[in-house]
Amino acid sequence: MIQRIQTLYLLGSAVLIGLMFFFPLAHLKDPSGQTLEFLYRGIPSIEEGAPSLFVAYPIAFLLSLIILIGLISIFLYKKRMIQIRLTIFNMICMLGSTGLIYYSINSQLKELDAIANYSVINVFPLVALILSYLALRNIGKDEAMIRSLDRIR
Repeated sequence: MIQRIQTLYLLGSAVLIGLMFFFPLAHLKDPSGQTLEFLYRGIPSIEEGAPSLFVAYPIAFLLSLIILIGLISIFLYKKRMIQIRLTIFNMICMLGSTGLIYYSINSQLKELDAIANYSVINVFPLVALILSYLALRNIGKDEAMIRSLDRIR
């Protein structure tokens, strides 16, 4: 399982998405000069006990789903066709998470009349997408090799 390169690609993809939970996705600076952090769960409140300024549970759910699917597909190494389908679905979710993150940040920019400084962390879903594609290619090569060996028997 771990000796396969696609396992390392899928694990790297899950780790990159997991890192998004620990760093802010953007810093929003409003006209008064106050800087707000846009995290995976939205924009937390400025004062203690106050409600959050913006809640982004769909982003948190989608990022968690991407990590879960990535880890599940690592352990489905004996069922390559299911692994291929899960990896393709995971790639679609990564594209969706990138779009959802940018949409959420831009909607808050208009609402707060702020300027955004995007973080480098926003590139992680795209890098994870490339790693998932590389894993998909290698899973496909394994499947083709197994099918060719079945023809020989």
